[in-house]
Amino acid sequence: MISVILAGGGRGKRINNTPKAFIKIGGKELLYHCLEKFCKMAYEIVVVLPAGYEERWEEKLRKSYRNVRVVAGGTERQDSVKSGIDFLKNRSGITIVHDIARPFFTNAMLRRLIEGATKYGACIPYIELQDTVKEVDGLFVRGTPDRQKMVQIQTPQVFKTTLLRNAYLKAFKEKFYGSDDSVLVERTGARVHLVRGSRENMKLTYPEDLLLARNIFKNRKE
Repeated sequence: MISVILAGGGRGKRINNTPKAFIKIGGKELLYHCLEKFCKMAYEIVVVLPAGYEERWEEKLRKSYRNVRVVAGGTERQDSVKSGIDFLKNRSGITIVHDIARPFFTNAMLRRLIEGATKYGACIPYIELQDTVKEVDGLFVRGTPDRQKMVQIQTPQVFKTTLLRNAYLKAFKEKFYGSDDSVLVERTGARVHLVRGSRENMKLTYPEDLLLARNIFKNRKE
């Protein structure tokens, strides 16, 4: 059984204050770009939107996607994903957590992630760092980590559902907030497997990202 949580609770403060789920690429919202890739493979999809949008969008989406539910997000991304996990309750199998703001992941990548999570319990995509990374103290450099030992992480991230649920329970019990879902799983002692991601699998965060995204969409369509 495959469940999907689409994290789209962000308000898009850096991109015209438009919730990221509703930003349009190629004439349709990012939400639809993601749903079209997941709808046929998933038993259930939980879409997390900013509070106040959930009732109208559930009614709208249910006309085309019978396996979709919409819930309200929280203050932080982690709060939003937990809303999705809580909705899934006692589901078993595999859960995929994906940021709606990443519309360009491929089916081939997703298959590798599901295979990795099925075998290892947790699997996430990575790309190599291009630039030198610095550890800072204010506006001064404290140190330079070895770039060869570091990678940049993306979504979708895929987990055995029980492992993900337990990781979230532990994190909220200890009032710990992490930058992604895999760090919560790491804190349980579980190992997280890596598979190669894609540079096109970018997260739309800034206005200039939309220009790149529209070019990617145009090139793929052609």
